[in-house]
Amino acid sequence: MEILIESTKEFEQDLENFTNREKFKVIKKLNRYVELISKNKNLLENQALKLKDIKFSAEYDSSLYALIIDKNLRIILTIDDDPIFDTTVITLFRVVRTEDASQAYSLVAESLYQDFSVKNQEVQVHSS
Repeated sequence: MEILIESTKEFEQDLENFTNREKFKVIKKLNRYVELISKNKNLLENQALKLKDIKFSAEYDSSLYALIIDKNLRIILTIDDDPIFDTTVITLFRVVRTEDASQAYSLVAESLYQDFSVKNQEVQVHSS
């Protein structure tokens, strides 16, 4: 299975705010995690955590995780399997300090899953 890593503009901007030493640590750990995933995706479960359990209907499950870099840094990312192309897609959304991880995780979750949150809300359409 091939692994494809994508990063968002927000992730790139976050990374620029860290020292070169911190950037190196993030990239080194991320490479290590990708290597783990390529061997056995279940190994990642020991290294990543879901900061809050996001529930959908029985058909869907959230793939949003906070990856622990060290005691001070977390990467907010998704890990999605694409069986058609036999690929695992890792999307890097944010890299933040641990104390900011919960808020960053929530903001990413809101933006990713907004279509699910308005599922039962009435929508008004106006014509001009």
